[in-house]
Amino acid sequence: MDVLQQWLIAQRQEKGFTQQQLAESLGKSVDYVEQVEQGQYVLEITEYLHYCLALDADPCIGISLIDLALSKS
Repeated sequence: MDVLQQWLIAQRQEKGFTQQQLAESLGKSVDYVEQVEQGQYVLEITEYLHYCLALDADPCIGISLIDLALSKS
């Protein structure tokens, strides 16, 4: 599991959302949320921004985590 997936899952859980609630907020299926969280679906940048908006999460933090992980590899 990559750093962005971990962060998105943590954000969802910290906000108290179930996958079902997040899916409804996004206007997507639960399968979509599951696939994102399992790394089976890669979000496009606009999808990522909508995902963060639904979670009330700062998208810059997720990008910073990716940058940090890449700089370590």
